Amino acid sequence: MRPAPRSESPRRRIGAQISTAGGLLNAVRRATDIGAEAVQVFSGNPRQWRSHAYTVEQLEAFSSALRDSDLLLFVHAIYLINVAGPDSALRERSTQALAESMVFAARTRAAGVVTHVGSHRGDGFETALPRIREAVLRAQGAAVDACGTTDLPPLLLETSAGGGDSVGRDPAELGLMLECLAGSQAPVGVCLDTAHLFAAGLAVHTPSGLGSLVVDLQASGCLDAVRLIHLNDSRTAFGSRSDRHENLGEGQLGSTGLALVVQHPAFRLCSFVLEVPGFDGHGPDAENMRRARAMREESASSPTPTL
Repeated sequence: MRPAPRSESPRRRIGAQISTAGGLLNAVRRATDIGAEAVQVFSGNPRQWRSHAYTVEQLEAFSSALRDSDLLLFVHAIYLINVAGPDSALRERSTQALAESMVFAARTRAAGVVTHVGSHRGDGFETALPRIREAVLRAQGAAVDACGTTDLPPLLLETSAGGGDSVGRDPAELGLMLECLAGSQAPVGVCLDTAHLFAAGLAVHTPSGLGSLVVDLQASGCLDAVRLIHLNDSRTAFGSRSDRHENLGEGQLGSTGLALVVQHPAFRLCSFVLEVPGFDGHGPDAENMRRARAMREESASSPTPTL
């Protein structure tokens, strides 16, 4: 297995999901306006199959602007993707959409491509594993052919909230997916989501619960593959299996619970991206970024705990 390598930067970058409305370069401006150090964007409309036809020049200009602003880029694949289910036509569309996100990420020099894996639709997780492998390998192959290079960004499998037979809701499932993708053409890693973990019944908001998660990630071979963490509060209750994000400190995890994740030494090399509604309802904003940075700064001023 080739897990996605983690950055060696000593700084935990705090970033946000940023809208590309009006053009890719607007995302750079919006990110700097709220004080983001990393950016996550969709390569197209997240709720549509049709991809956006960016020119090579537009992608190069975006990549250059990100570098000039010292912004680390992550790309999120569309929400419609399901490479785990029994519907072969849906898996084919999902494979194509995933490949398109990989191509966008490669051409913009992104640090990773985040994707939801999907739902096994009642067939069971073990039945879904060969489907996941086949779809991911074909998507990577198509991206390599399109880009003319095997140097693709890592594919990051995102944790699910556990509802609707979704896969990837705990370290055991994540580990088995990484194992089944051994030998893929590009590294495969993990993206944790605090709201999803909480909704799936993993008590990341308590010291003991977070400690257990880290132990389980280590035991399943996932800990070193965690490249990105979506830092989100949860609007829904613990174990609800419902994916509803809230602004930092305003939901069920709370500032104390979220700070535990940011400050845990196991995640000292991870970047954090906010996917919150914003206090004005328009997505991550300066106040949410300020709260996230305060959690990191508190960590930097505190003695480093043992794992």
